[in-house]
Amino acid sequence: MDSSNQMKNDEFYWEISDYAWAPDSRWIAYSLVQYNRNSQIFLYDTATGKRSAVTDDFYDNLYPSFDADGRHLYFVSSRNFGVQMDFYEDNHVIATPQQVMVVQLRAGEKPPFGADAPEEKSEKKAEAEPFRIDLEGLEKRVYPLPVDPGNYFYLKAGKGKILWASVDKFTEDEYEEIFNPRGATKWDLHIFDMADKKEVVLSDKVREFDISPNGEQLIVRKESDMSTISVDKAYQSKGLGERLSLETFVYRVELQEEWNQIFNDCWRWYRDFFYDAGFHGRDWKAMGEKYRAYIPYLSSREELNWVMSQMVGELCVSHTYIGGGDYGPAAGPRSPLYTGLLGADLAPDSAAGLYKLARIYGPTEINLNLVGPLVRPDLAVREGDYLLAINGVPLKAGDDHFKLLQVAQGQKVKVTINARPAMEGAKTYEVEPLRNDQPLRYFRWIQDNIRKINQATNGRVGYMHINAMGSGGIGEFDKYWRAFRYKDGIILDLRRNSGGWTEYFLIDKLERELTSFNVLRGMVPFRYPGTAGNGNYVLISNENNGSDGEAFADHFKTRQIGTVVGVPSWGGLVGVLNGQMTIDNGRVEQSNNAFYGREGKWIVENHGADPDILVDNDPGSAVAGRDLQLEKAIEVILEKIQKNPPKSWERPPYPKK
Repeated sequence: MDSSNQMKNDEFYWEISDYAWAPDSRWIAYSLVQYNRNSQIFLYDTATGKRSAVTDDFYDNLYPSFDADGRHLYFVSSRNFGVQMDFYEDNHVIATPQQVMVVQLRAGEKPPFGADAPEEKSEKKAEAEPFRIDLEGLEKRVYPLPVDPGNYFYLKAGKGKILWASVDKFTEDEYEEIFNPRGATKWDLHIFDMADKKEVVLSDKVREFDISPNGEQLIVRKESDMSTISVDKAYQSKGLGERLSLETFVYRVELQEEWNQIFNDCWRWYRDFFYDAGFHGRDWKAMGEKYRAYIPYLSSREELNWVMSQMVGELCVSHTYIGGGDYGPAAGPRSPLYTGLLGADLAPDSAAGLYKLARIYGPTEINLNLVGPLVRPDLAVREGDYLLAINGVPLKAGDDHFKLLQVAQGQKVKVTINARPAMEGAKTYEVEPLRNDQPLRYFRWIQDNIRKINQATNGRVGYMHINAMGSGGIGEFDKYWRAFRYKDGIILDLRRNSGGWTEYFLIDKLERELTSFNVLRGMVPFRYPGTAGNGNYVLISNENNGSDGEAFADHFKTRQIGTVVGVPSWGGLVGVLNGQMTIDNGRVEQSNNAFYGREGKWIVENHGADPDILVDNDPGSAVAGRDLQLEKAIEVILEKIQKNPPKSWERPPYPKK
């Protein structure tokens, strides 16, 4: 019917994923990605084999859908460019980009909205007319619905009504939900009535929805419940309708047949979407036959995942993730008890035969919102104090104190603490242990690094750690960037970065350069643009930096933004887009997104991003509490500052005119 080789990588898809049949089953409406990465709406006539454009590619257009009476085609168009400004003046956001559009398929009719809009009393007569599309002048019969713009998804036209979903703000999650929701009950469901010219939003948020082929009935999923109601009643009541009872719904599964289908789907997804059609020199048909032979001998769904993982592992490539599926009857409820944590490191004092609180974790100067059980203004607890008892049970060095911290959510324990190794004068406090103290330890590690760098550089150098290339990583980068951008230099720590896709967001900030100064009377001149730093940067990378974190390291080095210190990164840059769901809700990711540099060579995959200066944190140094990579980064950044000290541009004399 149609094809395009353009990748719409700003929204993570490429194949034709949205299309709709007309009521006469002759015409198909669909969107297709164009060279500028905007999607254009087309009509395809199956009788003649010809296609016709409904829109051009100036705006991005999705979700074409015919109404049941055949008079209109609807779609969502990203044509609202009302700007929301970034509070920090660094960027802007198009917060509500989409509008709902309607196309009059027949020529000679009055516009659907405005003073001259036709009365809907003629609806029945219009429905009786044979379906037709008047192609001439079609692009001029496109109108926006009289509704506010928003973040709109999954438009479906019914009988005189149009339905679509929305979220208040576009987050990282929605990039992979352009065509299919992924299970969260977060969507507002809108219904617009063409006769009333009004829009309503249902009272409850939904997980997903669909309408019947005749456009009259609505089925909605909320959490694990499903409900059904007529579209008219949903519009009038704003409700979800009657809940469907599925408790007695039983179906039979032939496991061997289902496992064969899942395996074959996995094999085909790699056949069709793996980035290299040559499969790294492997005979993919032979690989399928080899591993398909295991299926009769499998005894669990978990073993099937293992077999498929072995098959795709033959490709020697990263991001071949396979998991999930129906493992059988659900496990029983998890025990409400867990091992609580005090947010502290205990160290034995051999002389006293007791435990000391060697380190206590809690809020840091930068992250005051953290909660540490032993860090409160009403607790006189200090590092070096002795932990003498928990819930009245005395502790000796070597005792398993964790067995005394078995708690349920919200349960508190009593800890007895003293500055000296004796019960005399000790104080007992009631505290609530944590299920997880990793955030406390992580942000203490960052704060310790900042202190170490401040001491070594006399406060001239800033530091940040970026643990992922997603929205959270962008937020962390901006937090530290705002604080340290005017320092003489910045050390960026990328170790253990788990990847993502936003590395170029960060590169954009680092590459901004100072061009001038703004001067106001009686004020200190300020930089223009204000987001530009001083240009002295060092990056630390190690073997646990993966995926888009590695792309950042390679980009950083290629653009000569600064010096990379550490060891080669993980070596996995063939990424994944458009993961597929198996019939039993498992997931198969196909490594379909590879990178090569401008020099014409594949980058990073199976090798890693190389540092400029090779420094490994050997186990002995790490156990001794040293971070050789950070120490080298401090040395290098000081050398950079010495060679490229921040310039001081003097204000010129004011002009005489």
